[in-house]
Amino acid sequence: MKRPGRAARGAIGLLVCACAQSNPALSADSARRTVDDFYTWYVPIQKQTSSANMRAIRDRPALFSPELVTALRADSVASAASPGEVVGLDGDPFLNAQDACDRYATAGVVETGGRFLVQVLGSGGCVAHTTADVTVEVTPTDANLVFTNFIYSPRERDNLVALLAYLDSTRRAKQPKP
Repeated sequence: MKRPGRAARGAIGLLVCACAQSNPALSADSARRTVDDFYTWYVPIQKQTSSANMRAIRDRPALFSPELVTALRADSVASAASPGEVVGLDGDPFLNAQDACDRYATAGVVETGGRFLVQVLGSGGCVAHTTADVTVEVTPTDANLVFTNFIYSPRERDNLVALLAYLDSTRRAKQPKP
C-alpha cells in the first residue's frame, strides 16, 4: 500500500487542525455579546417607532434567518393591508412586550443542539421581572450568528416562528375560496 505524499499529509494535517479548533466567533460568549449589542441598538429605536422590528430586519438583515425575515415581512404587509383589524403581531416580537422596559440585557446563555439560547431580561420603567422576557435562539451559520427564533415561554409553540405561522394560517383561512 502506498503512503500519501508529503503534500497530501500536510493538507490532511491542516484540515484536522482546522476542524479541531472551535471558531471563537461562534461561542456562547459571542452569542451573548451579539444579543446584547442588538438590544442596546434596538431598544432606543423601539421607543421611537412602532415599526422598529421592520427597521431591524431592514438595517441588520444579517442578524436574522431568511425564514424569519420573510415571515416578519409577510406579517407586516398583511397588517398594513388591514389597518382597522388586528391580523398580525400585536406587540413587539423581539421584546415580547407592548410596553417596553427601558433596558434589556442578557441574563444567561445555554448551548443546546448546536445553537445558543440567550435569555433576555428587561429592567427600568417597567414592573420588575424575575424571569426572562424573551429567549433569543441564536444559530451559528457559516461563521455568523443568526437569530432564528424568539421564545416567549417554555410552553410549546409560544415563540415568534410559531406565532407568525399561526397568524399566516389564520389569514389564509379567512381568504375567500375561488
